[in-house]
Amino acid sequence: MTQGTSVPIVGQVLNDRYEVIEKIGEGGMAIAYRGRDRVLGRVVAIKVMRPELASDAAFLSRFRREARAAAGVTHEHIAGVYDTGSDGPFHYIVMEYVEGESLKDRLRREGTLPLAEALRIAAETAEALEAAHAAGVIHRDIKPHNILLGREGQVKVSDFGIARAASAAGQSDTTAIVGSVQYISPEQARGDAVGPQGDLYSLGATLFEILTGRTPFDGADKLAILHRHIYDRPPRVSELRPGIPAEVDSVVAHCLEKDLSRRFASARELLSYLGACPSTEEAGDAAWPWARGRQLAFALSGTGRWIRRRGLWLALGVVLVAGVVVGLTLWSGARGRATMVRVPDLEGMRSARARDLAAELGLEYREVGSRPSENVTAGCVLSQVPTANVEAQPETVIKVVLSVGPSHVVVPEVTRMSVTQAHRNLEAAGLTGGTVREAYDESVPKDYVTSTLPAAGARVVRDTAVDLVVSLGPELSTPLGSVLSTRTEPGEGREYTLNFAAPGDEEAEGEREVVIEIVDERGSRRIYEGRHRPGERIPPQKITVVSATTARILVDGKVQARRQYLP
Repeated sequence: MTQGTSVPIVGQVLNDRYEVIEKIGEGGMAIAYRGRDRVLGRVVAIKVMRPELASDAAFLSRFRREARAAAGVTHEHIAGVYDTGSDGPFHYIVMEYVEGESLKDRLRREGTLPLAEALRIAAETAEALEAAHAAGVIHRDIKPHNILLGREGQVKVSDFGIARAASAAGQSDTTAIVGSVQYISPEQARGDAVGPQGDLYSLGATLFEILTGRTPFDGADKLAILHRHIYDRPPRVSELRPGIPAEVDSVVAHCLEKDLSRRFASARELLSYLGACPSTEEAGDAAWPWARGRQLAFALSGTGRWIRRRGLWLALGVVLVAGVVVGLTLWSGARGRATMVRVPDLEGMRSARARDLAAELGLEYREVGSRPSENVTAGCVLSQVPTANVEAQPETVIKVVLSVGPSHVVVPEVTRMSVTQAHRNLEAAGLTGGTVREAYDESVPKDYVTSTLPAAGARVVRDTAVDLVVSLGPELSTPLGSVLSTRTEPGEGREYTLNFAAPGDEEAEGEREVVIEIVDERGSRRIYEGRHRPGERIPPQKITVVSATTARILVDGKVQARRQYLP
């Protein structure tokens, strides 16, 4: 099993931390593996970028930024992003592993789902989108494949940010950029900017498939489907599944509107409509009292004929009985409405106060996630579902998202600190430790931090991983030199000629095994090996540098000197 290269990945441990156990799936941009985080001892999902994307430096940079932004949003219905990194040819992200299956797998097995479950899945996905959109993160590839269902059926939306990163990679194949065209919004199909409403269109297309077993549009090829998303009106869900309530029909249709002004404006607005949808397909008196009124009118329409036959007093008795029935029904409905509770406005309240207020009104309070906010104090309610002032049944669950404070933090100054102390300071500032690499430094003592990336003082998203450069101390005084010649062909890097002598104590007797290794973004490789006495000149070695490169000299297997070269 490979990642499209000759280098196998299953069985490897990426960056001495993430053990790759088995392949569990693949998409247009990444291959997914089940893995294990050896540091924290937990099972994780590892998504390794495909080589054609991983070789694009612009894509990798964009992808890491998007992954870090997605990692700043926590919600019970979003699969968490834990880490992102590179190890040789492998560029990966580490995510929460969800025990269960994708919604697509479920639909392949069952075709369609019951209405109540379909509405729940749509609502939980909309809750995830509401949290992400509020943090400025757009998914751009909502589809059943990216909606994961846990063992208990709970929704976990995955792959935030991947589609946006890929869209910057200059791919010519539309599906490689944005995923499955069956769920793409009209604006995305046209190549226009995509906002939160694009995700709502894709969720509408997904709900359409959950209810009908097919996508809104099909066609002979991908371009035909894109054309239909832009110009054609999809069929009504009730045309394919009779018995679907009119409210559900309307919600799906509004999600799939071409005109943004007619589509739901936000995930929160969509949630309010989903909450009002009937969850059963059984024909009944959902339209009461109008349905009852029509039945009563129909029954009384024959009263004139009956009067002529039976007499006025009997007719009046029938009307009186009918009035009593209607009165009792209205009184029963009024009693039912009297038990309803008006949902309080919890936004801006401290979580403890919000919990107490909900309990006082007979409602349940549940915190489902957190996200940054520039305006709401950390620990206070940022948003709620259901929204304030709507009527709800007693014991209704109010799902709230808490604020974690401002979305950006400042990278602290951690130079001349040990790695352990630097990590503590980063965590105290709301950041995490990233990769650690070593470099020679004349001014900073060995094993202390010389610099960070991002640099101190930079404003970054909370939980951003900050990479550290640690001092190796002064570079060894080994007779290692170089003759530089810049290549004339653009984009081919620079050519260096290495001239050096075998390091070591020149008074020592005997030859030593000398190896020269080159380490760059492609990994490490030997360019020379032989046996020499200390101080003996070694044949010049030429290297072409296209990225930051380190030459290492090993004597009897131990590194004796290093020198860095830039393209």
